Amino acid sequence: MNKPIIFIITKEIDLYHTFRDKIHEIFGGEVQLRSNHFPPVDLEEVDLILSSGAEEIYRDIVDTSKVKAPLVVANRSIDFNKLEILFELPVGTKCLLVSNTKEVVYESMSMLERLGFDYLDFTPYSPDMDVIPDVCQIDVAVTHGLKDLVHEGVQRVIDLENRSLDLSTLFEIAKILKQPFDQSRHMTMDYVKNFVRIGRELAQSVQNELEMNSYLESVLDAAQEGIIFINADGKITVFNEEASSILGLDGQASLGKNYTEVLRDFPIEQVMAKKEPFPRQMIRFQGLNILTTMKPLLQDGTFTGAVLTFQDVTYVQRMEQEIRKKKLDTGMTTKYTFDDIIGHSDLMRETRNLAKKLARNDYTVLIMGESGTGKEIFAQAIHEHSSRRSGPFVAVNFAGITQSLAESELFGYEEGAFTGASRGGKAGLFELAQNGTIFLDEIGDAPLKIQAAILRVLQEKQVMRVGGNKMIPVNVRVIAATNKPLYDIIKEGTFREDLYYRLNQLPLEIPPLRNRKEDIQDLAECFLQKNQIHMRFTPEVFDRLSVYHWPGNVRELEGLLTYLSVTVDGVEPSVQNLPRHLTIKNENTSDVNKVMKLLEQAGDKRIFKEILQCLSLYQGGKSGIGRVRLKAMMDQPITEGQLRTKLEILKKCECVLTGAKKQGTSITEFGKQVLTQL
Repeated sequence: MNKPIIFIITKEIDLYHTFRDKIHEIFGGEVQLRSNHFPPVDLEEVDLILSSGAEEIYRDIVDTSKVKAPLVVANRSIDFNKLEILFELPVGTKCLLVSNTKEVVYESMSMLERLGFDYLDFTPYSPDMDVIPDVCQIDVAVTHGLKDLVHEGVQRVIDLENRSLDLSTLFEIAKILKQPFDQSRHMTMDYVKNFVRIGRELAQSVQNELEMNSYLESVLDAAQEGIIFINADGKITVFNEEASSILGLDGQASLGKNYTEVLRDFPIEQVMAKKEPFPRQMIRFQGLNILTTMKPLLQDGTFTGAVLTFQDVTYVQRMEQEIRKKKLDTGMTTKYTFDDIIGHSDLMRETRNLAKKLARNDYTVLIMGESGTGKEIFAQAIHEHSSRRSGPFVAVNFAGITQSLAESELFGYEEGAFTGASRGGKAGLFELAQNGTIFLDEIGDAPLKIQAAILRVLQEKQVMRVGGNKMIPVNVRVIAATNKPLYDIIKEGTFREDLYYRLNQLPLEIPPLRNRKEDIQDLAECFLQKNQIHMRFTPEVFDRLSVYHWPGNVRELEGLLTYLSVTVDGVEPSVQNLPRHLTIKNENTSDVNKVMKLLEQAGDKRIFKEILQCLSLYQGGKSGIGRVRLKAMMDQPITEGQLRTKLEILKKCECVLTGAKKQGTSITEFGKQVLTQL
């Protein structure tokens, strides 16, 4: 018995392959297949013609006068596994549905809408249409195996692949060809199985959404800020417990209401109408001072609503007072801010501005300056200007501290670690400075073993107590200070080079008072006012103070003012009331002779003389002269390294001043005296 022959007519060869595979799956080898894509086909021996489209396609390809076989126009189904990607598209997504004929594209659109995708905005398209849709308005193209027909202007394409034969068409084929259809029950079960699977996934999705909403509600209710969300329609959809507590309103009763009914005193219209954020500001709400921020929320460029966050200012102030009280109780607090740093000179203003910039991050700061310049004041000001201002400020001074004491103070100790250890042990300063700042003063005097331990803390962010066996993580910013030239003592072997580079991430040099003598009057007046000393200085006294060298810097100036407040009977001290070392002129012959001997021992007095001559002749502004320009001015040949060494010697002899950063080198009054003897 001959096997029946099915002639399959399709426009695309890929669709023929889809039909072929399905027929073989159902009927196995009991039928033979022919295709218009593989001519010639003997129409007289064909038992059934299966067309993928309307009868017009059939008539275009087949001479109906020569064929007696019945025609079946295929009904097609969609693979449910492919449909799941459409679930991800938001409501109202503009979809271009693409096929090769009008009849097929409208049929596909009707099927997708019947399957529940009517919430998507479909626009049909096929090449035989008279009007081509505007692809600029399209979000995504959807097609069944015809990606080549999608306009190149569409950025995203979803290919659901070719639609196969549905159950009704397979029944009809089996009936016409009188073939058994044993697979029908299994196919029906597969369809039902798909529905069951999708239903189960939807139910799980709903359950997950409910659990997520419950979790988010718990998180929002635990927040220490009031949080309210208003959707695009102006309805309140989130009202957490803190918002209810601050505003004294029933949050649950407010849900679903328009914001104008509940939050009349909040300027929400700016966000809802203009889609602009409302910056952090304080507003009045029913007698309360509310610190609030309001922001619009945009999803894929679409306005979805506004979120309000706010706090009761009274509560915030109370919490700040409690934090400050705790800091005061422990003694780990600061007394100074940048407002307490006196000085209007350009040099001091630049130093203050640089310190403010350094305060903005958590890198280690190394403050360098002579004794009495105010290094700790700057350290405290940096802490108060940083994000760690609410944390503790812990200071330790390494001058004169022993290694064993420094180790137990810095890192703490466990109970029984040594004789005399406190019961229960003791937390070290690094632990006590958690979430704050630790100030390592006179770091140049730290013992080498302690330097190694500090380096480990900076690298590992954890400490181990003396006698302990576990590491304790610490979150601390380090500010170090020194009045010693660390790079010089590195060469002497008393300071670790690796620790120097770790500390010197953000260097800050505090200028000595002799480099900013225009600040002397401000400093004197501030000190007198702070200590309620009724005293004023004549211009002659200030002139005398301005020519003094001030080796003790601001601390020495404060000491002088204290001395005058005790020894002067009136309110206007004279030059004669000043201590003797301030009234003697700087032309100290013995000092000049000492420097002359030092320069002779260093060799090349002619080079020292020429350097001082160039500096004395230079009239290029307040900031001194750089080494490059100084080298160019000199007649005698000298390398940059040699010039740097000579300047260091002159600096130690107090003949020149070297400013911070790019302020260059200038000659001192004492240097001019030395120059006259060279």
